[in-house]
Amino acid sequence: MIFSIISDYYNIFLSIGIGQKVYKDSNLGILIGRKKSSLKMEVDLLEKIDRFLEWLLHIFSLKRTKITLYIVAVLWLSLVTQIIMNRVFLQDLKIAEAFVKTNSEELECNLEIIAEHHMDFLSEEDKKNILYHLANAIDLKIDKDITISNEGDRLEYVYSKNAKMAETSLKIVSLEEEFDKAIKVKHYIVVRLNIKESIKSVERFRNLLDQALDEIGIEQRQVNVQYEGYVLGRLSLIDSEKMARLLVKDLQGELAFDYQQGNTYTVYAYTGLIDEYIETVGCKINIQIAMTYDEGTDKTKIYLASPILNQSW
Repeated sequence: MIFSIISDYYNIFLSIGIGQKVYKDSNLGILIGRKKSSLKMEVDLLEKIDRFLEWLLHIFSLKRTKITLYIVAVLWLSLVTQIIMNRVFLQDLKIAEAFVKTNSEELECNLEIIAEHHMDFLSEEDKKNILYHLANAIDLKIDKDITISNEGDRLEYVYSKNAKMAETSLKIVSLEEEFDKAIKVKHYIVVRLNIKESIKSVERFRNLLDQALDEIGIEQRQVNVQYEGYVLGRLSLIDSEKMARLLVKDLQGELAFDYQQGNTYTVYAYTGLIDEYIETVGCKINIQIAMTYDEGTDKTKIYLASPILNQSW
């Protein structure tokens, strides 16, 4: 289109040039004719220039609109991404920061991830590759043979490593189950980490493991995070209630119900900061707090878990 318009302008300019040349060499009649012809062509030229400028303004206006919409889209995408990243990366950090405020001693954190593999058949090589993949994700070097144990309908591939400040267990459990009068094998990936003192690092390991599971096509998983520590002496019921309510408040949660049994005080609550939850007695639960007194050591053990404690306390 633009080349056609430019070509028209070029032809008009040539016509005007010829008209001016004839004007110099012609009589009065021809002169008047040429003036009228030149005037008409000039009017046509101005009209075409006007249309050309309008067309250019339209093009640049569309381009500017597209650029503006693109910038707005990028800004909104950045905002949404930031919100998602905050939820993913900060939810565990918020729990850790809340637990630190209890002033407990000998802090430690337990992370457990259980996921079912989508394949019906996994070879020995497949299972070992999965364990190596998970180990590499958290910079864990497998420096010894993977243990294989077979007990009836249960087959396990296990690698575990204990260090001064952390304990790690990577496991693939294959279970034979009867389904429609046929034996079907299901494979479960189980990851357990126990981190001492540096409990705020747990969210980094969780994110690394989540990414590693995503890379091998594992979509559904059950994640449990548990913090624990102790305070000297026995906490009164009033002090226990006060500490529990502060923890729930720090996590922007709401108390569902609580109870005391013997030396143990337990609280269940729900917070929108954490996506995972379970439902019980008509309530959403994704926070459990427990405080139990040990007369032998004269210490009160404090637990904070999401969604619930998955071990005895």
